[in-house]
Amino acid sequence: MTKDELISAVRDYGDATITYRSLESKKLKYNVCTLDFSNDYIKTKSNRAKETDDTVLLFCWDADSFRLIRPSSVTSVVPLSASLKGRANGK
Repeated sequence: MTKDELISAVRDYGDATITYRSLESKKLKYNVCTLDFSNDYIKTKSNRAKETDDTVLLFCWDADSFRLIRPSSVTSVVPLSASLKGRANGK
């Protein structure tokens, strides 16, 4: 996945579950993330991470922190709303 594709998907979805392969362990991991940093809660969080050409800066709700994710390691981006609908239906 390219950086532009990842940014576009997360912006379209608002909040999304992003699954990616860890560079260190090579295991699949996931985070529930957003690119909308205008939320009052997110504004209270400090951030030292700096986005680069090969990373995207996201706020990850489940980690309660900002994270840099490499689009090249992303295996899927699923809207959080789709995950929540599945849970509501008992899936």
